Amino acid sequence: MKTKMFWLASLVPGIGFAGLAATLTPNDPKLTTREVMRSKLDSSQKVLEGIATENFATITANAQRLVVLSQVAGWQARQTPEYKQLTAEFRRQAESLVKAAKDGNPEAASLAWFQLTISCVNCHKHIRGSRTVEAPLHSPPAFLAAR
Repeated sequence: MKTKMFWLASLVPGIGFAGLAATLTPNDPKLTTREVMRSKLDSSQKVLEGIATENFATITANAQRLVVLSQVAGWQARQTPEYKQLTAEFRRQAESLVKAAKDGNPEAASLAWFQLTISCVNCHKHIRGSRTVEAPLHSPPAFLAAR
């Protein structure tokens, strides 16, 4: 009985994210940025599973979820032109993934998933860099300032 409750408890959060992400609309504040990013990761992993098994319905559903997630308010971690450009690139790759899945093209789906993943890495590098730049600058140590 405890085992059944454990499995049920471990499934419910994933189902909640998947169901909630499917019903979100732009400017919908239901999810925090952390929750959106977790849902994005879950959907991306399901896309990879779909590619590996050539399950185009799984790829399509999760790629569409990624497009929607990129439009919700919780996605908007920054309001900079660079962040908007990175988000647009992510969305383009997710839309390419949807098209590849609907066309039943595993090679195009693989390429789109790879490019989508690279867009995630680039954006996360940008966010980390933004945080670094926003940190206050310290004065150089006295022995360097004397030179």
